[in-house]
Formats: sequence, structure tokens, C-alpha cells
Amino acid sequence: MGDSKSDLIKQVIEALSVDLAVLRKAALETHSSSTDSQSKQEGKYDTQGIEAAYLAGAQAEKVIDLEEHISKLQQISGDDLADAAPVSQGAMIVVSTDEDDLSYMMLPAGGGMSLAYQGLDFIVVTPGSPIGATLLGKHIGDTIELPKHGNSFISDLW
Repeated sequence: MGDSKSDLIKQVIEALSVDLAVLRKAALETHSSSTDSQSKQEGKYDTQGIEAAYLAGAQAEKVIDLEEHISKLQQISGDDLADAAPVSQGAMIVVSTDEDDLSYMMLPAGGGMSLAYQGLDFIVVTPGSPIGATLLGKHIGDTIELPKHGNSFISDLW
């Protein structure tokens, strides 16, 4: 595992890059099959070529989205946040509940991934996720309401 926040961000980039390569290959294959002579419509109810074209278009859009996410991740600093800084992109957050400590890392992509760091398992959350939206802009000591955990507070942030 990595020794720094930058290493964790690189892990997310590498995982998304693998997804991107697989998706690019699938999009090319789908595009090829949608334009192949075998996909020519044989009757008014034969929609195989049209369906393949729609799928290829959706896959191409997903490729663009993943490329943008990877680009955003590459721009995030691996530096720790200042003591009084709010939760923002790249933040690593520990939230304490009555029963447990929960660890999150705020990133623009990779939501749901689990990353091990300093003996903790951090779950990647994005600003658009319910937990990410709750954490964004908060400071150490702020009380928050997390689904399934109730009242909690931010106990550590870097």
C-alpha cells in the first residue's frame, strides 16, 4: 500500500485507467458491430444495428466521462490540509460515531473504492454522493448526520 495521500490518489487513477481501457475496447467492438454488414436491418422489426449504435454512443460518452475524472484526479494535490481548512477535494476525513470511527477520502471520482492508509480503510466519496455532500465544507469538530449512523462528528481531517 501507499505511503502517502498521493499514492492513494494514484491507486484510484490506476483503477479508473484499467476501467477506461476495458471500456474503450468494448466501445470500439460495439461500434464495429453496429457498422458491420452483418448488422444491416433485415426487416422492419430487426433493430440489432440500431441498438448496437445506441450502445456504442453511450459507451463513448462513458469513455469521455472517465477521461475527465482521471484528469481531475491528476490535478489534486497530495498535500495535507491546513489545520483550519474545510473538507475539500483530496481530504481524508475520520468521522466518529457513538460506536465506531468511519474513514473517508473526498475525490471527484472513484466513489465506493476502499483504500488502506495508516491502518484505516478509507472509502472514497464524491461531492455528489449523500455522504460527500454532507462532509463537504465541514471542519474538525463539526457535528453531522450520517445515514445509518445518526449524529456524528468530524474527529480528524488531513
